[in-house]
Amino acid sequence: MILSDKLYTELINLEDDIHKIRLNKAINDLQMEAFLKNLEKRRYNILNEIRIYNKTVEYSTEKIKNISDEYKAEVKDNTLKIYIPEPMPSYKSLKTHAFKNILINITEATKPFNDLFKDKVFVFIRIFDNIKGWDIDNKYIKPIFDALILNNIIEDDNIEKMFYCVQGEFSEIPHTEVCITTQKNAVNLMQNMLVQNVLFSEF
Repeated sequence: MILSDKLYTELINLEDDIHKIRLNKAINDLQMEAFLKNLEKRRYNILNEIRIYNKTVEYSTEKIKNISDEYKAEVKDNTLKIYIPEPMPSYKSLKTHAFKNILINITEATKPFNDLFKDKVFVFIRIFDNIKGWDIDNKYIKPIFDALILNNIIEDDNIEKMFYCVQGEFSEIPHTEVCITTQKNAVNLMQNMLVQNVLFSEF
């Protein structure tokens, strides 16, 4: 792989950021928070450059595997299921690029399902995080809806076109599961969840 100028610059900046942190043995909370925000920004930019590179290679074997490959989507029984390999970011992280990265990857994973729903839909979201007793209302879920609209999977996220439910759970493997179905199938979906406690088949 030949590094693009932008990717090379991001890697140099990332190296500098890490070096500064390593040299500072008495880092305070504000400095650590600033570092983590910059780290998320660098991560987003690096992944985006890799995504661009993957689109230019001639053979699939030349593609670079990254976390974005773990985003999955499938349709079964008129229900769209999406797997996101990370929890949704918190409102405190909105100054980072985490939510942009999630938005782009959901959009990529759901491209085959454009124009899937025309009527009002129910969106069920389960967020798994490896923190005990975390607050579900602190999670920022808007990237999910924005991606669905970008791909015309749903027409809009206003009250005429959509309603939703969010459930938080503890898991050693942080991730997010999303299920979109028609309004008339919402009760069915919830009943199945209560009985099986599972959204996804094996991808």
